[in-house]
Amino acid sequence: MQGTGEGIPVRDKRGTGQGPSAPGPPAGAPEAPAAEVPLPAQPDVEMQEVGAPGEQPAAVSYLDDLRRVQAEFANYRKRVMRDQAAAAARASARLIERLLPVLDNFELALAHGEGTEGDAGIGLVYRQFREALVDEGLEEIPAHDVVFDPTVHEAVEARESTDVDEPTSVSVYRKGYRLKGQVMRPAMVVVARPVEQIQSAGPDPVGVHDDPESAEGQG
Repeated sequence: MQGTGEGIPVRDKRGTGQGPSAPGPPAGAPEAPAAEVPLPAQPDVEMQEVGAPGEQPAAVSYLDDLRRVQAEFANYRKRVMRDQAAAAARASARLIERLLPVLDNFELALAHGEGTEGDAGIGLVYRQFREALVDEGLEEIPAHDVVFDPTVHEAVEARESTDVDEPTSVSVYRKGYRLKGQVMRPAMVVVARPVEQIQSAGPDPVGVHDDPESAEGQG
């Protein structure tokens, strides 16, 4: 074959990085289905079994225990506070009982003219002392010209009288006191009794002490 002088063009594909393309599917062929991607394996979850029917769950049981402990602690705190208050009241009562003779001596001093309740000396001290005791709950038991009451009065002398219809306290030998409603010391009094009652009741119907000094020692 003789050449015409024109060479056949040849494309050199070396070094271009392009290789022969893969043949595609023939025209009109159906597309292949997409491959399924495998899912990661799920860890096995162990289900916690609930207690048998009729049994309380643990949380409910713990809550009941907590409420019971709280109630017990509240009762304990109330009991401690009550015991502390009672102990303080007993200590206060013992102290006031020891101070009553001091109060009696103040009143005896004022009665014998060693001062007046309104002056700036012993009278002022007496008023302040008495007010302090009253603030602690001390109150005087009424004992003058009142019906004799054996629960708060102690008779040291009895007299006949036509002016009374029932045993009556007509004179106070020693004052009596209550502390917060409780009798701390009964009042020692002289009792006037109706004549008819003396004749019908016999001796000492009100439990009279013959000796005021011995009665005071017993009180």
